[in-house]
Amino acid sequence: MEANVERNLAEILGISQKEANKIWNAVEKALIKSISEDSELRLRGFGTFVTVDRPGGQVTVPGTDETYTYGTYKAVNFRASQKLKDAVNCK
Repeated sequence: MEANVERNLAEILGISQKEANKIWNAVEKALIKSISEDSELRLRGFGTFVTVDRPGGQVTVPGTDETYTYGTYKAVNFRASQKLKDAVNCK
């Protein structure tokens, strides 16, 4: 089941779903821009997004034995804050 951030945002702020959707889209764009420009984005009380370099490699398709090579790429890791971990574990 997918969480509906917009619905929760509208409920918490007492605004329409349409307004909440506009706010969430703006926040999402700002977060993506920040993460892509810097190697770390820390959201106090929520967690930290960190970009890491992943090495390239090869993968073989089962059954066909075709081999594909892929280059290095950046990935995003997320480390949850203790506050978020406690909330998820109902502490």
